[in-house]
Amino acid sequence: MANFKRSELQRFVNKREKSPPPVFVGRKSVLNDVLTISAETKQERVGIPGNTTVITGAPGAGKSSVLSELTRFNTDPSEEGPKTLHISSVELEENFPDVLMAIGALGRTKKSQLKTHVLKRAQLGSLALLDIAGLIDINIQDVKTLFQENEVRNIGALHKAFPVSDWDSAVIVAVDEAQNLPFGRGTPQSNFLRALHEAVTKLPLTLVLAGLSDTQSVIHSMGLTRSLQLHTLGCFTPDEQAELTDRWSAHFGITIGDQRAHIDQLMTPTDGWPRHVHCAQQALAEALLVKEVDGQADKIEDWNAVQHRSDRLRHSYYGEQYSDVMKYSSKLTAQVLYEAARAERTGIGLPINQVVDVVETYNAAQPGSAWRVPSEESSYTYVTHLMHCGALEENLETGALSCPIPSFQSYILRRGGLDPAALEHRG
Repeated sequence: MANFKRSELQRFVNKREKSPPPVFVGRKSVLNDVLTISAETKQERVGIPGNTTVITGAPGAGKSSVLSELTRFNTDPSEEGPKTLHISSVELEENFPDVLMAIGALGRTKKSQLKTHVLKRAQLGSLALLDIAGLIDINIQDVKTLFQENEVRNIGALHKAFPVSDWDSAVIVAVDEAQNLPFGRGTPQSNFLRALHEAVTKLPLTLVLAGLSDTQSVIHSMGLTRSLQLHTLGCFTPDEQAELTDRWSAHFGITIGDQRAHIDQLMTPTDGWPRHVHCAQQALAEALLVKEVDGQADKIEDWNAVQHRSDRLRHSYYGEQYSDVMKYSSKLTAQVLYEAARAERTGIGLPINQVVDVVETYNAAQPGSAWRVPSEESSYTYVTHLMHCGALEENLETGALSCPIPSFQSYILRRGGLDPAALEHRG
């Protein structure tokens, strides 16, 4: 019998949304692109122009998980693996000097000096710079002294203080929640990101930006407009979902026994959406933690109760994403999603300006506050708000907007008085 890891499974249940998953599957094309350009950077020992990878996806798609997975190479002894600085847009805005210092500290520290428990950190960021010093064998005061003596205020000065000869690998600067970065050029942050993208220094740095689907418009405003490698995260494929079930169970020492069909059925309503899969895993974990069950799925007596718990967790997440703006305009929101879905199914699709037209048409023609855009919103900000909530997402190839999460789409339609089944019967 497998060695059931009860305490680890309990911690899994206790963790919140932003925590990295215990098992990472899929997203191979995204990781391959990032690691390939990083390997080229390492080989050339200089930055490569156009080295930026943009990862977009609706809330719960697993963007932060991809960035956390990249940090796995921080303690990989292989010369090929890069080091990754995983930071948030808040850190880049509010603690920019510390971000530069963290890049320098990470870049000049040999991989052999990185201690293994760095791997367990979801974030190796500037806010924890002193913690970084505690995790690697360097003197943080030496780093601070170098910064003060060289007046390191931008990426060019960083190059002078920490020459490429001191670096043993490429470093990936991975920025999460990039859609929250300020629009426009001229800020230290936009200059920094553009310098990384255009490789204006000789440092072996690459850039990854992760955020919602309007992230591209934000970084375009900063001047990052060409040679962007774009990826949109969606649902797990059936094969990825099956692999996740196997590896997740093995990771915690769970004995599946004859219950694989029940577990697969538990996952079906999730549509393979990563956050909803987590809800199903949490419900299953709670059942497996019951003392009489003790990690053996064959001993779970009431699978209907497990399914009900999973459904409740998933619907609770829908409720979190269903914002006040969407509640106030419930009929309008449902109609917008219906029109976008119908256009998508006919192969045409509605770009953002046409979705705005749909909003304004129904806003003017239909009676009642549920058809109105809230007074503090314009038609454009209303549509952008729907994108931030995961109700709409832009297809980066066609520009069309649609709901990326089928079950959330059905939830929104029902909240607005529409039957999701109607989409199956109209062209």
